[in-house]
Amino acid sequence: MTDTLTGDVIDNVLGLESSDELFRLREQRAKMKHLTQTSYNAALRPAEPRNFSYALRAAIAARMSALWKADELQAHYLTALKSENASDDVVEIANPASATPGDVKLTTILAHVDLVTLSPKEATRANIDKLYAAGLDDRDIVTLAGLIAYVNYQILVVAGLKMMRDN
Repeated sequence: MTDTLTGDVIDNVLGLESSDELFRLREQRAKMKHLTQTSYNAALRPAEPRNFSYALRAAIAARMSALWKADELQAHYLTALKSENASDDVVEIANPASATPGDVKLTTILAHVDLVTLSPKEATRANIDKLYAAGLDDRDIVTLAGLIAYVNYQILVVAGLKMMRDN
């Protein structure tokens, strides 16, 4: 995922070039643009991925993008996933319609991702307790929450910018 560290993912996903009006508009908020990209790097490409490999992070982000029907972002994350040489099991995570993995920990993580993405108001302390019961620790849960929060934010930003671009 080398482009993520050197370019702006949202500009790339939207196909924005320096001559585009929307690109120039985003540049007027250069600090916000920079912080959004920095947050991307922290959520998807941290220096130490710990228990969430880069491939797993990309697969979860692709899954969330699919749930939102954010095709451009889904394509970006599927490309990122491919660049990580992910196993077939990890690639399957990107497809929300695929069968639930047999691994209890991963199944619990994906159920939480789907819940918070589609019905965040329904998420309760009991859902966090399920993550603990599946073997996640505090740091894993914070990592997962940050990833979910960032990708949902990114999806909404891209959707808003697409509306501006296309209207």
